[in-house]
Amino acid sequence: MTLLRVEGLTRSFGARRVLRDVSFRIAEGEIVGLVGANGAGKSTLGDIIAGTTAPDSGLMTLQGHPYAPLSAEDARHLGVGVVEQLIRIDPELTVAQAVFRGTAKARRPQAELRRQAQVLLAEVTLHIDPDTLVGELPHFVYGLVEIARMLAEDTRLVVLDEVSAALLPDEVTGLHAVADRLRRQGRGVLYISHRLPEMLEVVDRVLVLREGRIALDAPSAALDPVGLAAATIEGTTPVPLPRPAADPEPARTALVPSRPAPVDGEVVLQVRNLRVPGHVEGVDLDLRRGEIIGLTGHRSSGVREIADALSGELPAITDEVVLRGEPRSTGSPEPAPVLRLPAYSPDEDAFGVDPGETIARTLTDEPWGALTDLRTEIAQLRGVIRTVHSLDVKTLSIRTVFGALSGGDQHKLALARWMASAEDVVVVHEPTRGLDVRARQQVRQLLLEATAHGTSVVVVSVDPDELAECCDRVGVVSGGRVATWIDTQDLTADAVLDAILAAAAAAAA
Repeated sequence: MTLLRVEGLTRSFGARRVLRDVSFRIAEGEIVGLVGANGAGKSTLGDIIAGTTAPDSGLMTLQGHPYAPLSAEDARHLGVGVVEQLIRIDPELTVAQAVFRGTAKARRPQAELRRQAQVLLAEVTLHIDPDTLVGELPHFVYGLVEIARMLAEDTRLVVLDEVSAALLPDEVTGLHAVADRLRRQGRGVLYISHRLPEMLEVVDRVLVLREGRIALDAPSAALDPVGLAAATIEGTTPVPLPRPAADPEPARTALVPSRPAPVDGEVVLQVRNLRVPGHVEGVDLDLRRGEIIGLTGHRSSGVREIADALSGELPAITDEVVLRGEPRSTGSPEPAPVLRLPAYSPDEDAFGVDPGETIARTLTDEPWGALTDLRTEIAQLRGVIRTVHSLDVKTLSIRTVFGALSGGDQHKLALARWMASAEDVVVVHEPTRGLDVRARQQVRQLLLEATAHGTSVVVVSVDPDELAECCDRVGVVSGGRVATWIDTQDLTADAVLDAILAAAAAAAA
């Protein structure tokens, strides 16, 4: 039986048509994948279904009844919930209160909520104390808290918008288990993702949104990741590609694109015996000029604490720190900030920029109205236009406000803006998270351009593909130490993934 029916949805933002006559259905007990390039309109479609955006025209029905939610709260009341990649939860709530907020149990005593929340959190593989304040949690777990909330509500349809982008493989397995449970309960799931191989493992059917239209609607069994990725690109004929019976899960065997060797062999950052009490037991780092190294590991491995120590957000202890040939005082044996490397994270609200500001103003170095010559101002605007074109940003004007862009385009421009002023050594968290294949290549090019000018980069990520694409070497962190370093040159993406998993397993043994 049809759960959700969408007929002829359209939506424009100013002169830009984002959705054009979108029609599809989701049946009860069905998981439908939604894919498309950044800016194709996926999140806008998800927002319309979730009640946060109204369509310009078109109709929707839910379980045979007209469905036109006036807000996200109205949509939840009608049985539709959404879990987004970037989620805001009141930091003063306990995790248990966050799981049950907005439900009939919201005002129950904490002790009662704790017991029930613990069961739901375990189902989404989130093993944390339900009494913990949300403000004490890292952003990546917010999506799992929201999924637990969907289980607590009587939600008939759940929209998962890029929730898996920041999850580890075992967490993705837990997410898929929850989606399968929703399917067996007769609920529906709209699964929006750029991580195509993992998405095909769980969905029943795939919709490809291209240029604001549904360009392909096919069973997942008839598709493979490579063909599906091709179908999302403009101008590519969206033909379902048969999956060979002998190879139901084709390997990603392409070699990682080779990148130029570091500018020279000079070590620009040397760290000896880095410790963060309770998290990092002793880490040595050597980073060459123009090199990109990756750090990865389980949530409790200490990888995040290493990155925060490098950026000065966490006090640490070191035996020696040398930056650009200059020794840095390690001070007393007590923890203290030892480095303050610039760090970029897509978790920041609006990616660290004003969402109400125009693209032109966001990417212009000098404040507008400053005393400058016309030639300089024209050169700056030409630079903005070059950046917008090179990153294939979906906009009709550089006067478009930043917040009106798709999430992927915002991420690309914010990173480009940040990298333009990058110093000798920087830390970048998950630079390609939530981006499509083409956008990932564009971000990789941003990093290569920076390293070509001598910038060295530390990439912190849980995504093996991202690490394989971007990094010269990858350090696998376990138990507060770097268990091994993997040289990614001449390895396939699968080989890098296998090496990371093998190193993590060996360290845990």
